[in-house]
Amino acid sequence: MPVKKAKKAPSKGPRRARSKPKVTATRAIEPPPPYRPRRWIRFAILLMIVAAVSATVMWRRIDAQVVRRLASFEAPSIPVVYSAPLDLRSVVVRTSEEGSTSQDLLKGILFDRRYTEVASQPSRPGEFLLTTDTLTIFTRDFTTATGIPNKARKIVLSLRDGRENASQNPTAQRALLEPQIISYLGAQEMRASRFVSLDHIPQTVQRAVLAIEDERFFSHFGIDIFGISRAVVRNIIAGRLVQGGSTLTQQLAKNLFLSPKKTISRKLLEIPTALSLERHLSKQQLLELYLNEVYLGQEGSVSIHGMPQASTTLFGKNIADISVDEAATLAGIIKAPSYFNPRKHPERAKERRDTVLGKMRDLGYISATEYSAATAKPLRIAQQQEHRRIAQYFTSTLEVELSQTIDIENAPSTGLAVYTGLDLGMQRCAEAAVERGLAAIETTNPKLRRNDKQLQAALVAIEPYSGLVRSWVGGRDFGESQFNRVNLAMRQIGSTVKPFLYLTALDGSLNSYKTATAVSILEDKPMQFTTSNRGAWNPENYDHEFRGDVTLRYALEHSLNMPALYIAERIGLSTLKKTLSAFKIAPTVQEVPSIALGALDSNLLRLTAAYGALANGGVYIQPRLFTAAVDGSGDRLANSEIVEERVADEDAAFILTNMLRGVLDRGTGAKARSKGFNRQAAGKTGTSDNARDAWFIGYTPTLVAGVWLGYDDNTPISITGGAAAAPIWGDFMKCSSPFLPLGDFSPPPGVTFAEVDIRTGQIATPECPRERVITEAFVTGTQPSVRCSEHGGGDQEQEHESSTSPSRRGDRQSGFWTSLFGR
Repeated sequence: MPVKKAKKAPSKGPRRARSKPKVTATRAIEPPPPYRPRRWIRFAILLMIVAAVSATVMWRRIDAQVVRRLASFEAPSIPVVYSAPLDLRSVVVRTSEEGSTSQDLLKGILFDRRYTEVASQPSRPGEFLLTTDTLTIFTRDFTTATGIPNKARKIVLSLRDGRENASQNPTAQRALLEPQIISYLGAQEMRASRFVSLDHIPQTVQRAVLAIEDERFFSHFGIDIFGISRAVVRNIIAGRLVQGGSTLTQQLAKNLFLSPKKTISRKLLEIPTALSLERHLSKQQLLELYLNEVYLGQEGSVSIHGMPQASTTLFGKNIADISVDEAATLAGIIKAPSYFNPRKHPERAKERRDTVLGKMRDLGYISATEYSAATAKPLRIAQQQEHRRIAQYFTSTLEVELSQTIDIENAPSTGLAVYTGLDLGMQRCAEAAVERGLAAIETTNPKLRRNDKQLQAALVAIEPYSGLVRSWVGGRDFGESQFNRVNLAMRQIGSTVKPFLYLTALDGSLNSYKTATAVSILEDKPMQFTTSNRGAWNPENYDHEFRGDVTLRYALEHSLNMPALYIAERIGLSTLKKTLSAFKIAPTVQEVPSIALGALDSNLLRLTAAYGALANGGVYIQPRLFTAAVDGSGDRLANSEIVEERVADEDAAFILTNMLRGVLDRGTGAKARSKGFNRQAAGKTGTSDNARDAWFIGYTPTLVAGVWLGYDDNTPISITGGAAAAPIWGDFMKCSSPFLPLGDFSPPPGVTFAEVDIRTGQIATPECPRERVITEAFVTGTQPSVRCSEHGGGDQEQEHESSTSPSRRGDRQSGFWTSLFGR
């Protein structure tokens, strides 16, 4: 079957050459490309990842540091040096018996110990009420150096006789006041704090702090979002920083872990640190830690931390004893301790206190009545600082001694407390006496006030029966010169050696010749000696005059040199050297004739301690700077025991003391009485060669004190000990009388008294002129047995040879002096 051809479509125009059609490749529909974030978004994500990792690492590190810090947290305790406690009843008794009880004196003592005077009956420890006839005082708790607690109690003392609470027994109980802080050991910048548990911090204190610092403390998690928002709004409105938003936890984080500098980095670290603290501690634990750590200002170079410490520093009270207004004062200081310092800016502090009280009222912590009563009260702050450096010469020496047995550098971690015998009343008297004495001397002798050097003075007082130092002044100004002239300045002692010379003659146990007496006749005449190295030596008295025959008493009272040389002739230099060594006057004593006139070097501490043995009946006790050093747990780190040694017979020591009383009453030390000190006392002046040093050492039965004056470079001062040092001693003793136990020198059983004629040294007869008759003390058995030959008595010699006139010395003269000098 034939195939039909398809009909062609009619052409519509000229036929063109057919070209090959374009072949377009068929492409499959591709999915959209994956989403690629812009570069900045990728960077932001990466940054967030790094930040999250860093924050995690930082959080873990901060959290670990918080855990470690809390596990080992122990606030360092300032190493404290305490004075001796004060028996206030004894002060009242002493002053009343002398007819000098002064309310100003008692107030000064109590204000110095940071007690507060009140208008009504004292209700809290640290308060007192003083009337015309009585003193009512509420004492404070304290622990003695032996660890015995002394409980706070209310005491009423009669100002007439010191009787307590109308008791018929005035010695029933001592009214002890706590030891005072006299200084602290270690670095110059110190931190004072004392931890008290929250249970023992009054609610008023807790509420005062919460009211003004963080009223939502118990409802937030360490960061107060509402508080921060409110602070931001108020700061924007004010155009300046007027309010902060930190919580107590943030403040605690800053105080414990971060730098006090106000930086952004510190603020950023504050938040995670606060969160970590909230994570590991309860709210009660946080509040307790905050109240014990918050910074509350400076007292000198000491920073005060914690409400308990600030309570004692500012009010002289334990934290448990403060009132509502005082609690508000402490809470108000927190915001700006320097600006609201109640000592420097009392008006600011009072205004801030009232603000805190208003906040407490608004929050319902106190009533409107309590608010009115509290705001009406004056601001009562203890003006005497608690942390102060007084007796700096003493504490510097104490620190050197303690460092031999205690690690002073690590003392803050142990809570070191050092108890001393220093009496702050006497210490202030000593400092004042030195200051007044130097001023008076330089006024009278203007040539001693020089531009290139200063006249210096030192004073030390020791309790003779315990060895405890009661006061110590090592120079006129510790700030200008730290050289301690009490124990470091070795100076020639001059005539202060003479009592030990005469004691050797008076004490039969100290010399092998014969026992002298107070009425032994000595020769005061010129002598010339020749030495191989000095040539001719012509010793003489200070006034260049000679008096012929004098009694031993007269020679000592008027510090004559020639009779001292004659006594040295009798007893021998080796014997004198032995006595001086026994009394520990100098580290080494050379056996040379000049020691009889004091040509040997010693220091004020050694010399005063030696005189203390005279006051103590011939028993030497080594000076003691402290009684005990204990740590925070009460364990003893160091003890200072009494070390004593009998160095002279008790009877002979009393005879010497009896003669030395005449030095003050009519001899070279008479100016010591010019200051009004009239109690029984004995002492001796001293002036070194060329008047380079002026000394006076004196004592009562209960205190021995020494004074030295001079230039550090040995420049002559041309003033005697009687004119320069004795008045300072008298001023100190007069001022110290309220703190000085009463008492007279009591003769031991081996002492006998007899009336004698002072010119002949023989038993007085009724015919002897009364002005020549004195009652003299003798070691029993050495008293004269012959009646005065000038007034009707016998003319036989006394049984006990006491004269040293040439006719009685015989061959002894050549035996001693010729062997040393030639004659």
